[in-house]
Amino acid sequence: MSPTLTEHITDALRSALEVAGDPAMAVADWLARDIDPTQPSAVALLTDPNVSLENLRKAKSVFKTMRILGETSADRRLAARLYVAAIAAALARYNQRVSRQSDEALLRGLRALLEDAQMSDRLRKLAGSALGALKGKDSLM
Repeated sequence: MSPTLTEHITDALRSALEVAGDPAMAVADWLARDIDPTQPSAVALLTDPNVSLENLRKAKSVFKTMRILGETSADRRLAARLYVAAIAAALARYNQRVSRQSDEALLRGLRALLEDAQMSDRLRKLAGSALGALKGKDSLM
């Protein structure tokens, strides 16, 4: 069944409001919904314990690209935090390292996410869990 005109308008209005509120997060949310249409946002995708390792790998790649290609420093900063959060989710939930970053670089990224008061508490908690997983091993590579 195709969407009605009202549903299209509602989607358009929702998208416009998302962009007006926080353009960088709106882009991240759209990318997250492309990875998994059942997820309403990037934060939901990264913090849902049922998200597959494959989708976390996709999220890591997408947010890595956003981190490099972001238009503004705010876009790049947010993307860097989401990139680290995707890596954190794989570490915390699957005990899998989905990055070739050194332990030191990964620790810096996780600590930065954990200490960033502008980020969702759910993402910060995820960073804390990943720090625990990373510290529990000599190296995950």
